[in-house]
Amino acid sequence: MERIERILKECGIETYLIRKIRRESTELFYIKKKLDLRRITDVADMTVCIFKDVEKDGAKLRGRNDIIVDESMTDDEIREKIKAAAFAATCAPNKFFTLPDPEKSEEIVKDSDLMGMDDKDIADAFVKALYEEDHDDKAFINSFELFVYNYHVAIKGSTGVDVAYTKKEVSGEFVAQCKEPQDVETYQGFEYDSLATNDLKKLVRDTLVLTKDRAVATNMPKKGNYDVVLSGKYLQELMTFFLDRSNAAYVYQGYSNYEVGKNIQGEDVKGDALNIKLGVNDPFNDEGIRMIERPFIEKGVLRTLHGAQRFCDYLGIPKIGTYSKVLLPEGSVKSDELKKNCLHVVNFSDFQMDSLDGHFKGEIRLAYLYDENGNRSVVTGGSVNGSIIEGMKDLKFSREMQKLANYEGPEVIKIRNVAVSGE
Repeated sequence: MERIERILKECGIETYLIRKIRRESTELFYIKKKLDLRRITDVADMTVCIFKDVEKDGAKLRGRNDIIVDESMTDDEIREKIKAAAFAATCAPNKFFTLPDPEKSEEIVKDSDLMGMDDKDIADAFVKALYEEDHDDKAFINSFELFVYNYHVAIKGSTGVDVAYTKKEVSGEFVAQCKEPQDVETYQGFEYDSLATNDLKKLVRDTLVLTKDRAVATNMPKKGNYDVVLSGKYLQELMTFFLDRSNAAYVYQGYSNYEVGKNIQGEDVKGDALNIKLGVNDPFNDEGIRMIERPFIEKGVLRTLHGAQRFCDYLGIPKIGTYSKVLLPEGSVKSDELKKNCLHVVNFSDFQMDSLDGHFKGEIRLAYLYDENGNRSVVTGGSVNGSIIEGMKDLKFSREMQKLANYEGPEVIKIRNVAVSGE
């Protein structure tokens, strides 16, 4: 990074931000239960953000251009790339904005039970966990990929930012298959920042069950309005609505009318009140801003706006960075109680949350239709089309909890009166 700083100064660049990410990985690829490939990687990426100030019609503007620099490049090659980027930054400048305040820190090691463990031991633990659950006589794991990552991140800027951190993560994917009476497959991905082998075991068990159920499912749900239950990764996607609508970029550009102190859930709340915190994935964001857990929504009232430095500066709000993780407390009802007289969609072909209009939708690959006594039947086909804006006044959260990469909270959520297409 010192070499890049020297060349930037030689090129007359006064304002800049350098972000270097080194990623070491152990990668395993299985076909059924046989290891097909093992790979070790060690790569480094360096992003240089160049800022240039210009004046137009008496107004001060600031342009930005980002470039990727390979450490194998010569000084002359880097110099030419920086000069071209600096010129490009002057071509489409934005309203002036300030950069992050000075922040200095020794390298922070993100707290996790993965730290201190050998990558091979981590990989062995997750492989063992997955295949311990692969013993069903009808459904099985067709393929499995596992990645153990070590990240070393350093961020340095002209305004006095000089921070670094390291972390470990585990991610992967597997495909479950059932051949009878229909040959079907279910793709499942996962991402953990802890030794979450029990979470992986549950994910495998649930996926094998839903794959078998999908193989026998032939009926569509009848068209109408249902109380819909969502779970797993779909809750993480659902929560992006609140994160996006409270993002300074959405607010500044007029896509959202959120403001601190506003009751976003409404007055006539029949279900559980929204209580959400902003969680932390990394000690610092890409701009070198220190990230801490913060209050977000308390009893339906918005407490925090977040976002990139530029848009926070435009709104005149604290520059706290952009958040992508939410933390919710446990709900008031057990999952089994919520799963009465409802449609529980456990697998969508595609699920989308539109943060602009509040609509969520998806084609149903597999769902469980429960009657008032909790008896269930399997259905497939049709689609869900609901509004979180309308539905948030009557949400019910389960007592049972789950932990995902960007979501920690109730295992299931029930949303009342959602339109479902079908027979």
